[in-house]
Amino acid sequence: MRDILPQLAGWWRESRPFALATLVDAVGSTPLPVGTAMAVDREGAVLGAISGGCVDADVAATAQDVLRDGRPVLRRYGPAGPGSGPFDVGLTCGGTITVWIEPVPPDDAWWLPVLAAAVGAGRPVAHAVRLSSAGPGHLVVLPDGGREGSVGAGEVDRDAEAAARRLLPEGGTAVLGSGPHPDVFVAAHASPPLLAIVTWTPVARPLARIGGELGYRPVVLEHRPVFAAQARDAGVEVLPGLPQTGLRTLRGEGALDGRSAVVVLTHDARVDVPALLEAADVGVGYLGAIGSAATVRDRSGRLRDAGLDEAGRSAIHSPIGLPLGGRAPAEVATAIAAQLVAVRVSPRHPGPRRAVGSGC
Repeated sequence: MRDILPQLAGWWRESRPFALATLVDAVGSTPLPVGTAMAVDREGAVLGAISGGCVDADVAATAQDVLRDGRPVLRRYGPAGPGSGPFDVGLTCGGTITVWIEPVPPDDAWWLPVLAAAVGAGRPVAHAVRLSSAGPGHLVVLPDGGREGSVGAGEVDRDAEAAARRLLPEGGTAVLGSGPHPDVFVAAHASPPLLAIVTWTPVARPLARIGGELGYRPVVLEHRPVFAAQARDAGVEVLPGLPQTGLRTLRGEGALDGRSAVVVLTHDARVDVPALLEAADVGVGYLGAIGSAATVRDRSGRLRDAGLDEAGRSAIHSPIGLPLGGRAPAEVATAIAAQLVAVRVSPRHPGPRRAVGSGC
């Protein structure tokens, strides 16, 4: 739901009734992850998707039925049968999904602006919804101990809140209840992980854009005023000053942590080495540095001399990015982003075997 929250908040401000479909469970191969959401208003306008096409039309039609009669429904979609045609409903990938579809009347959607405000500000927040034909209940949980709403009396609320607090640090979803029909669905939205880009170069602009689309908070660390101004003009958050000082500041604020990614684009040892040492000391989730093979060898020696052990040096993805073969800035940024995804999904994913994107 995170992707469509700003537009949903806009619909709420317009007092526009809509139905919200949420993918609450998935078994086997499915196109989109649990937590994905689709909204449909009375005129048939659609935000988001549930399956990327397979069952979206049926979900949208069901959502309009839900809007008309005001009763939520829990729908399950399985594999498309043999010989099914293009208008038959079913998942061609062979999995099974469960979708909760509920009406969202503007006068009773208090939880929606609360979620949108927290996510828009980059603050962690969790949302639990009761999956009941008698009507949904909503519970919002905040990391400071605050909570609002209810999904059921006593133990139900306590279990939902406990699940939400477990998920809050890194985000994720959970289903509570036993049997074929879940009772409560919990989705936690963590603060976006940091993508620290060391210096503003031609690769930095597309990398910041792609990183934002991947759910990161891009921040450029730039000590040269003219390039810091360029980054600001491009609409990217900038932390001026020496990159290692900026990383230290972000670390002190708690923004630089094990979920963070640090990408060093300078290929100048005077800047790279202090920044890499600072990031390596934190143990960020991804650490990469651009440069040719000669630059990588020289940098590795300098890092060794500065006290970074072999394990720390080998954890740096350098040369950076997956070896896609491109050299244009957008192509290099794509290769770096692809490696970011690969490492996030599988932290043991190997680095590339050859240099990407820089000849110096």
